[in-house]
Amino acid sequence: MADEFVVQLEEVSAGFNTSAVVEGVSFKVKRGTVAAIAGGNGAGKSTLLKTIARLIPPVKGKILVEGNDVSGWPLPLLAKKIAYVPQDISTSRDLSVEEMIALGRSPHQKWWQWRSDQKDRLALENAINATELGELRDKSVSEISGGEKQRTAIAMSLAQEPEILLLDEPTAHLDFKHQKSLLQLLLKLKAEGMTIITCLHDLNFISQVCDQVLCLKKTNRAPSVQLFAGPPREVLTRENLQSAFETDLRIIQDSSDNFNSVFFGL
Repeated sequence: MADEFVVQLEEVSAGFNTSAVVEGVSFKVKRGTVAAIAGGNGAGKSTLLKTIARLIPPVKGKILVEGNDVSGWPLPLLAKKIAYVPQDISTSRDLSVEEMIALGRSPHQKWWQWRSDQKDRLALENAINATELGELRDKSVSEISGGEKQRTAIAMSLAQEPEILLLDEPTAHLDFKHQKSLLQLLLKLKAEGMTIITCLHDLNFISQVCDQVLCLKKTNRAPSVQLFAGPPREVLTRENLQSAFETDLRIIQDSSDNFNSVFFGL
């Protein structure tokens, strides 16, 4: 299929102005899969994800969505196709959780539209239910915890009804219960055909939910580079992980699953 790879990075260098933080990344993401961007602190994972989201332009190279260079796409079209969730959300207005999530419907509304229609309300309810925020819908975003804000941001992106979801460290503020809920949600979204690209530190999470992983490695006094890319079961080897994180790791295989591994730093 011509559109098998819904997102393609072609020799992409990402950074700010003409200064690259990461360079030479080539990576293809199939439709309806979950891809992780991994690597140590400061490797440029978030910068690369923001570049895919077109929040910052690439220093070099091209980013293609469904075979088309996104650099010329109008923002309303891009917003219907791609949703981006940052590590932290903030708002200058005292919005309730429900009002914050409803902002995700903006790309689907006309500028003169001052009330939501049935489709908007259905998308809002689906997003609230998917992220288990029903009991918090009337609370102010300023009053909820960091993990609850993270789930609110994810819900807002789901209300947007994108085809491609970009998540920057989505497990960072979540406790174990909600990390498990997030894992189940990502698997559900993947089963429904959504393409997901996420920055992650958690190797266990990557091994359980991701179809492929791109790993960046920070180099001394130079931009980070692509260290390896491929399915987790093939590329998350002890040697690759030692090179990526510059520490010795051992892998414990869970006998109840073909690839449900736990990684420990020694």
